[in-house]
Amino acid sequence: MRNHWQDAATRRPGPVERLVYRSRLIGAQESLGLFGGGNTSTKCRQRDLLGRPQDVLWVKGSGVNLKGCEARHFSPLRLEPLRSLVQRRSMHDEEMVAFLERCLLDPKAPRPSVETLLHALIPEADIDHTHADVILALANTHQGQRLVRRVLGDHLLWVPYLQPGFELSKWVYEAYQRQPTAHGAVLEKHGLITWGPDGSTSYRRTVQYVSRADRFLAKQRRRRLWSVPRWKTLRAEERMTLLRRWLPAMRRTLSRHRKVCLTYVDAPEVLAFVNAARMPQVARTGPATPDHMLRTKRLPFVVELGRDRSADGLSPQAIVRQLEQYAGIHRRYFKKHHRSGQTMADPYPRVLLIPGMGMLTTGKDGTEADMVAKIYTHAMAIMRDASTVGRYTSVSEREAFGVEYWPLELYKLSLAPSESELAREIGLITGAAGGIGRSIAEKLVDAGACVVVTDLERRAVEDLAEGLNRRAGRRRALGIAMDVTDERSIERAFEAALRAFGGLDFLVSNAGVAMVASIERLRLADWERSFAVNATGHFLVARAAVRWLRAQGLGGTLVFIASKNVTAPGKDFGAYSAAKAAETQLARVLAIENGEFGIRVNIVNPDGVFDGSGLWRTIGPARARTYRLRPSALEAYYRQRNLLKARVLPEDVAEAVGFLVSRRAAKTTGCILTVDGGLREAFPR
Repeated sequence: MRNHWQDAATRRPGPVERLVYRSRLIGAQESLGLFGGGNTSTKCRQRDLLGRPQDVLWVKGSGVNLKGCEARHFSPLRLEPLRSLVQRRSMHDEEMVAFLERCLLDPKAPRPSVETLLHALIPEADIDHTHADVILALANTHQGQRLVRRVLGDHLLWVPYLQPGFELSKWVYEAYQRQPTAHGAVLEKHGLITWGPDGSTSYRRTVQYVSRADRFLAKQRRRRLWSVPRWKTLRAEERMTLLRRWLPAMRRTLSRHRKVCLTYVDAPEVLAFVNAARMPQVARTGPATPDHMLRTKRLPFVVELGRDRSADGLSPQAIVRQLEQYAGIHRRYFKKHHRSGQTMADPYPRVLLIPGMGMLTTGKDGTEADMVAKIYTHAMAIMRDASTVGRYTSVSEREAFGVEYWPLELYKLSLAPSESELAREIGLITGAAGGIGRSIAEKLVDAGACVVVTDLERRAVEDLAEGLNRRAGRRRALGIAMDVTDERSIERAFEAALRAFGGLDFLVSNAGVAMVASIERLRLADWERSFAVNATGHFLVARAAVRWLRAQGLGGTLVFIASKNVTAPGKDFGAYSAAKAAETQLARVLAIENGEFGIRVNIVNPDGVFDGSGLWRTIGPARARTYRLRPSALEAYYRQRNLLKARVLPEDVAEAVGFLVSRRAAKTTGCILTVDGGLREAFPR
């Protein structure tokens, strides 16, 4: 671990700013803690409302991620009453939380970390607690205390595993009193604490001890092979074939509690772990640290391949049976340890390990599934290193339950904002780079959906997806170049969607082209091109979507963007009007054929949507000639001909799509919804 401390950067106006600087340095190192893990603090003198000096503890708020933290993420507390708690022999969690809240100096500050008392009772100015991978690798072995002494020396206290709270804080305080020259402590199954008279010292000690552990483990890795591979990695195309076969049934089963997205990871380090002969035993020992369990659950799901040790011979039904067995084990685990008033969480796994294939992780969207994958990838490194130097150990089943269902930890999850209308829904949008497609994508992502945005130009859809993810502040979009007339291109796009999100819930079939010519002047190539995109393209993409939705068994929605020209065709627009009519009939047949599977199919008929439209830039001059208008007068002509005299915008079409995709349209299928300002000749009949 490199020391990134810069003295010049710490010449800041106050102790909180220096604490933020130090915390960000720690948070930037993924191997020290992920997504809310770890905490930091500083003690200082500040004046109260009456101008009297008082001792104040600033500590990280519960669930706050150190990476990118700001001053508002830390809680100021009166230190004197906190220190008085050393006289107490015991304290219940609820009593402790209430006490901490009464000590807060700012009622708008975040709830203090559950380890606030530990920071308060140690009489050092600055304290850093991390879940450093290499420290956990030493401490999570059957000889953890001896290894820590041997590798890290005598200046760190050894603290047997205790659940965070008053008891742990009192234990560390008393150990410190016996050895006040200590630089910090190693908490069994819980990480490293360092402290010092200033932030530079506490940070430098973190770097020092993590680096020592890292160097030691690096030597051990070179000397010893962690585990002989038992399974061989399948070729990439074989892995995708199996994912296509398994994922529909897997997502259906994993979504019994509520829908999930799945992310597939086949990085080299993941494949090395899942293929190791000792993997099942080590993975089923327990979490690398209880802090991971909020995201990963206590145990991963390990796919049992059977006697032939081949994933290829495993049916989707067999995997479903194994998943149900896992859920049954969790139910018994909950029944055995739960207390009155506790509610069982989703019993299905968050991490799925598949020998020869890699890892699947679940979450409400791509960001959450990625979080789980990243945390468990770090857990893999901890398990590997611990197994290299000893026998990997974890907390007991009862201790794990105490954390997994601990109200103070579950509180972190309650800090997440409420889920939006389309949360956990996954969709694919064709023609997404145009004005209508872009607005649809923005609307659906704003409503919480994950979307795969497709169009012909790779750069355009990748830029669109990047913008959508920035807009959401989460990974909810993936941009894939796709030609709706090419079956192989569609197959590749669906594969990318499955890797990123694990399934499909809706399709917005929007891609289209147009050419202007009277029938007698229309070239055969233009007629065929119109039907290839505006009819056959919708067929090919819808067929792929329906096959997946039926196999997945979770229902679904298809929305076709057709045109006013379906019911009111226009002069010199024969190829477009005929192909769009074919698209509409295709949608109606799909509605008839798929209702029994809970799949709804609806149609949106827009007209005269000029904003952001590449199509109108192409055909506008020709349409103006058809109506004997100047090109600049065309948009006004379209606006004046509708009953509302309204300008139809891409956002209006997106609003209609958002309604048809949502549960608000749960009883609607086979419907044409017009977004044209009102055209009597185009009224659906």
